[in-house]
Amino acid sequence: MAILFHYSGPSSLDDELRIINSNPFYNQITKGKEQLERAEVEQEVAEASQLGAERYVMIQETHIIGIVEFLPLNPYDDCSWLGLFMIDSSRQRGGLGGQALEAFEQQLRNRGIGMLRLAVVVDNEPAHAFWKKHHFHYVRSTTTHAQLDVIIYEKQLQP
Repeated sequence: MAILFHYSGPSSLDDELRIINSNPFYNQITKGKEQLERAEVEQEVAEASQLGAERYVMIQETHIIGIVEFLPLNPYDDCSWLGLFMIDSSRQRGGLGGQALEAFEQQLRNRGIGMLRLAVVVDNEPAHAFWKKHHFHYVRSTTTHAQLDVIIYEKQLQP
């Protein structure tokens, strides 16, 4: 079944909050708590938008199954960045994340984007395994403005 990407907006915020809060481990290691409030998600969306990020909900059939946030050009390193890629926890571990990533990468290639970077919190072992499985390679370790220790990965998107 095809996975479609629709621009996120106010009408999808409740679904995004549901998806984010279905991943308490991620919330704990990135925000220090398992559940986020609607206002926190609204603030994240607004901040990302100010930087030029594009935010999409992933849809399979009629269900919103995930969120992807993408920055086409980071002014600090002139690279494209994936800021958030999250699947509803009830739909994880069945290959759906890989399918969604493949579909999103194809959209990026169609736009002429040849490389993608992302950062993973050091303590997020499941995410490290996922990105390595999908051929993302280590670039460097760093600390974010929010004082999170992360590992930066990148992938060349072959045409």
